[in-house]
Amino acid sequence: MKLVGESLALIVTKYYQRFEQCFQRKKARFRKEIYVKVPFWVPITLLILYLLAGSLLFAIWEGWSYIDGAYFSFITFTTIGFGDLVPGETTISHRSGRSILCAAYLLFGVLLTAMCFKLIQDDIDRIKTRIFQRLGIEHVPLPTIK
Repeated sequence: MKLVGESLALIVTKYYQRFEQCFQRKKARFRKEIYVKVPFWVPITLLILYLLAGSLLFAIWEGWSYIDGAYFSFITFTTIGFGDLVPGETTISHRSGRSILCAAYLLFGVLLTAMCFKLIQDDIDRIKTRIFQRLGIEHVPLPTIK
């Protein structure tokens, strides 16, 4: 999952960079920074919107409340998986492909969560580096165990 999260984070960063350049050409012209960071709120917003879509999806398909749908989606995306809510009681009886759509939604949600966590981690690392630089502390990497 780490490799998938990093790959998706790289793709989102590249598209965010292009998006920012299209809408802020003047600002981009004077920017000396080559690497454009994805702001902290972008991955959080993506994850929240996807969770809200899951709330609606499971409320309609399973008859759950919106809170239960969001809870199930978040627990599944973060791979905690308590097992207290299980979709499928109504999807198995239907031959309309709901089970496949549910599995695809959950798989993409896990990938999206890995990507969002990677983007958030990158942002926190940049903030930490900036704080260390302002304090005059040189960042020393942790020793690796061989």
